[in-house]
Amino acid sequence: MALKVLLADDEIRALRHLMAAVPWGQLGLEVCGMASNGKEALDFIDRNPVDILITDIRMPEMDGLELCQRVREKHRELAIILLTGYADFEYARRGIELQVTDYCLKPIDIEQLTVTLRRAVHQEFSRVSSRSDALLDVIEEGDSQQISRAFSELGFSGDQAYLAGSFGVHNIERAINSEFTCKVGKHKYLYFASRPFNAPEAARIIAFAKGRSGIGLPVEPASYEALDRAIDDVLVMTFQYFVNGAPTLCGHLVDGPLTQEIFHQLAEKGGDPNQMKSWLHELATANCSMLFNIRTAFRFFNKVLLSPALRDSNCISLDSFEQMAADYLKLTDLLEDLNACICPQDPPPSVAEGSNSFLAVMDYLNTHYAQPLSLRTIAEELHLNASYISQLIKNETGLTYTQYITELRIGKAKEMLTNTKLSLAEISEAVGFNDYFYFIKKFKREVGVTPGKFLQHEKNMNGGA
Repeated sequence: MALKVLLADDEIRALRHLMAAVPWGQLGLEVCGMASNGKEALDFIDRNPVDILITDIRMPEMDGLELCQRVREKHRELAIILLTGYADFEYARRGIELQVTDYCLKPIDIEQLTVTLRRAVHQEFSRVSSRSDALLDVIEEGDSQQISRAFSELGFSGDQAYLAGSFGVHNIERAINSEFTCKVGKHKYLYFASRPFNAPEAARIIAFAKGRSGIGLPVEPASYEALDRAIDDVLVMTFQYFVNGAPTLCGHLVDGPLTQEIFHQLAEKGGDPNQMKSWLHELATANCSMLFNIRTAFRFFNKVLLSPALRDSNCISLDSFEQMAADYLKLTDLLEDLNACICPQDPPPSVAEGSNSFLAVMDYLNTHYAQPLSLRTIAEELHLNASYISQLIKNETGLTYTQYITELRIGKAKEMLTNTKLSLAEISEAVGFNDYFYFIKKFKREVGVTPGKFLQHEKNMNGGA
């Protein structure tokens, strides 16, 4: 997400110099407007979202210090950088009182300003990330009063919020009228608003999107009490592109009578390999957009694996629909892979082949746990049979592959929560979870408390350090 910058200076030449000389895009910034005096700047900030204000002190109608004072009355978290040719203590002292983020002296040194902007960007993203972590943690706790208080601090009123989600499209929060945005995974975002989102603009964005892209945009708001489930559902909607095989705007969960009929047919055909093979091929060539969402597709995949037709196959298991979308471009690819698994294959080697294989697997997992890991990947890297690896882990640890990799990642996350100052989003990504909200749920399931509660407990145990 590019941060929005407003430039305010009565010298047109200075504004043009800033526009041309500063590497805005490389810094993750976008100049959204320019003003020639403080009054113009204040009017612009009141009407448009701005993250960073860069303003000269000496301007007509309303100078930079008065502008800072007026901005702080309404927009307390907006970052402000003052430009001045007067290295005067009074200006500096007044700026400190107004909580100015930083200063740059005129004539402007672009290198110095770039360093200052990089620092402001880091502070802004850290602030937003911290607020996102806290909000997601409170939502997972499920206390509606705490959730209401958290949204109230964000400027929301009432007892409900509109939700949206996106995958693979960037910088859309302004376009769809998001009032608060959380990054919840690689290329994945959650959006919150107190009023309906701009659905026509979301449709336009998807119409021009490429590759693996999706937007989930439910029509109805979610009550704070039901927010946890609503977030799960909207994230599922963002992955409808995986089922449809094309960028998709999804407004509701695809899960109805046709979906139930597919599961009923699976129960009938699952005992006959020939019928199953023919049926999976038909599904792979059909339009599945009205049959599945990615959650029901994942459930379907697992039921197919457990069917008599595939019970003795070496088809590789998946631990979540997120992994399913990471390992396959689209649902039809997965269905064809299931189809291929019905063909007879050589049985996996005996687990008695020795401890060297187990040590190699453990070493690989401990080295690569932060990367997307499927049994298919490990099998290819170690030149072992995937079913053999799964059986080996189960025999040696008593855990399934999925359970073992989850425990490993959660253990690493606990270490990082205790020993680093990284945000929850950064830790989640560092230990291999591409979905932060999913990470919070897994952490709570494994540890018994959310990451936020765990960190607070650790701080209390260490005397609040």
